[in-house]
Amino acid sequence: MAIFTPKPLARSSPLEEPSADYKTARRAEQYRFSRSAIYFPAFPGTQYLSFASLTRALTRNTSMPLTGCCGKALPVTRLRLYYDGGEFYQDFTFEKLANANGVLDAVAAARPDIPLEREERPPSAI
Repeated sequence: MAIFTPKPLARSSPLEEPSADYKTARRAEQYRFSRSAIYFPAFPGTQYLSFASLTRALTRNTSMPLTGCCGKALPVTRLRLYYDGGEFYQDFTFEKLANANGVLDAVAAARPDIPLEREERPPSAI
């Protein structure tokens, strides 16, 4: 039995059994996702964002600075999920576009009615 059960980030549409759903989740870099939600590390345990609470999802290529404001940057893909009527959003950072698209595919399967924007080209070094 887990010490901390996953807590919902969105106020709308919490999962009935988040611990059981978490056990079925697949890994995508530092996150886990199932058919119902995406799970991410948070203090003091794990939080989740249920796909039922989403209103929009998109991926974008961006970069993460490695040496402060100037200099080298690591190319990454950002997955942004809007929830609770579009008032709030949560960003997820992936090193590989394929991993972000895997989560976006799960969102599309669970919620075919919401708008999705997909980045097609892989991130490039800056």
